[in-house]
Formats: sequence, structure tokens, C-alpha cells
Amino acid sequence: MEEHMKFETIILEKKDHLATLTLNRPNSRNAMNRKMMDELIMAMEDVAEDDFIRALLITGAGKAFCAGADLDIMPGGKSGEDLAAMGVEALRRSFLFKASRKIMIGIQTMEKPTVAMINGPCVGAGFDLALSCDLRTASDDAVFMCGFVKLGLFPGFGAAWLYPKALGLAKAMEMLYTGDALSAAEAKEIGMLNHVASRESLEAVTMAMVTKIVNGPPIAIRLMKSQVYKGLTSDFATMLDDAAVYESITLASKDHVEGLTAFREKRPAAFKGI
Repeated sequence: MEEHMKFETIILEKKDHLATLTLNRPNSRNAMNRKMMDELIMAMEDVAEDDFIRALLITGAGKAFCAGADLDIMPGGKSGEDLAAMGVEALRRSFLFKASRKIMIGIQTMEKPTVAMINGPCVGAGFDLALSCDLRTASDDAVFMCGFVKLGLFPGFGAAWLYPKALGLAKAMEMLYTGDALSAAEAKEIGMLNHVASRESLEAVTMAMVTKIVNGPPIAIRLMKSQVYKGLTSDFATMLDDAAVYESITLASKDHVEGLTAFREKRPAAFKGI
């Protein structure tokens, strides 16, 4: 089964239980304008509701992953909205922050695993987009940067929450305070990236990992994701209580029976998510 939805600024493809979302403004280094943000919200909602899909892969067209928010939506830009002239409360309730919240929360709380395949510069809101995913791969020439501080801005797309969890507190503070760039090699060393590969082999390396996920047991994987994120704000005893419930769900599933049968028969399991 292969399916394509038509958008102007992104490409959404569905095939073999995988949804691939490509940011598609290569001439602007895939910077997010208002249209892209609208389309990202629609795409996230569609993927989240599609029971055929077991994982979401996000990447960028051309030589960049995402350069962050398009400067045209900033004060002095071409969007027609003078954000600088708006009051604080009007700004807080504006499209920019309502849309960014839907996008970031939509990715981070999606039941299905999410993977960012970072094929080049990953800056500002684009960096936040990548960090909101569960897993990340990158080309060896990818660079990461906060960028907001250099524009005199607080990072409103979630960086202050995302960075410490992905980078560790010290590196998170350094990047937020200075706006300095982080190389792919250092990002891998500190655990932010799962894999780094040459630009030519990035897709193959990423798909080797993603294929294992989409061929895995969907119920167990969804529950694993849920408990990992709940565990960030919960105590161990509560998590053990939840784990007993979650494993009971999988013990009662047909996927568990299939997994055992496949193991005994020395063949790959064919999990169906039931």
C-alpha cells in the first residue's frame, strides 16, 4: 500500500507502515512559514489517526533539514503581520505560538515512534522539531544551532524543555546562552543522535533502524514509548505498577503468541498489532 497526500510545502508519503514527511521548501532551507505550519498540523493529525502507520520519519528536501522559522513571519518580514506591534497577550495567543504548540506536542505525544533524519543544517525551530522526535539520525555534515539568542529572542518552540533532556544540562545551557553551533560528531558523542552517516548513506542507515521498528510489535512499542515519557515525571514505584498493566496487555495479545511461535520456528515474526 502506498499513499500520497497533496500539500504545497511538505510531502507526506505512506508505504509499508511508514509515514515519511519531507519539509519541502528547499530554496528557503525548509524554513517554516505559516503555510508549512498549517500543513504540518494537518499531516500530524492524519498520521496519528492512521492505524496502518506504525512510525513517522521526518526529513528535509535538498541540503538542509530546517532553518527554523521563516524570517518573513518575523517583525519586518513579508508576511503582512507586524508581530512587533502586537501586545504581549495578543502575541501569546497568535497563530505562531498556537501552531508551534500543536506541531511540537503532536510529534512528541504521538503514540507511534517518530524519527528525524537530519540531512543538513538544523537550526532554531527546526532543531526543536528534530528534538521532539524519539530518535534522530544525521549526515556527518549536519550542524545544530539554537539561533534565537542571536536575534534577541527567547526560544518559543520548546527548546528550554527539549535541550536538557537531549543534550544534558551543561551543553543545553551553553547552546541556549551562546547560540554556538554543535557538530554532528559532538551530537553523537553526547547521545543526542542515534546514528551519524555520510550524506550518501544516511537514508540507508536510517531505514535499517526504521525497518526494525515498523516490523516490530506495534502494541508493545506504543506502550514502551508511553511509559518512557511518563517516567520523566513519575516515581519508580508508580512506573512499576504501570509496567505490570502494560505487560499484561501484551501478554494477552496475539502479537505475543506470534512472537513466541516465530521464535520457536526460527523465522521472523509477522506482527499485526492485535
